[in-house]
Amino acid sequence: MVGFFKLKSDALADQVATGEAIMRVSKSAFKDTATSEWKKFNDDTRGWLHANGYRYDGPGAGPNGEIPDSVEIVPVYDTPNRMHVRIPWSGLLKTPPKVEDEPSYGGPQNVRFKVLLARYFMRHCR
Repeated sequence: MVGFFKLKSDALADQVATGEAIMRVSKSAFKDTATSEWKKFNDDTRGWLHANGYRYDGPGAGPNGEIPDSVEIVPVYDTPNRMHVRIPWSGLLKTPPKVEDEPSYGGPQNVRFKVLLARYFMRHCR
């Protein structure tokens, strides 16, 4: 059974940094230059996620929430004419997880959007 990815920090500044990292991945998608965030992400997705603000809560997680090799991560990228729809694993529906209220996104629009990206980038269906 797959666990959940959660943000390591509740601090808005940390979540803004995670949102900025997601934006760098998006802007460099499919570019394999040495400095490309996509290349870093694609070469070590688990490490990139952990280094950029996520921890894994599930079977086989490392002591600091590192993502085990047993978790298959499949990156998908939307385009102007393609949107990926996430279908939850049926096992999650047997005993739905507790859903907590979201804390404030805080700050101006550019901050709120980055925090939104950080909070929803690595989520199971809510």
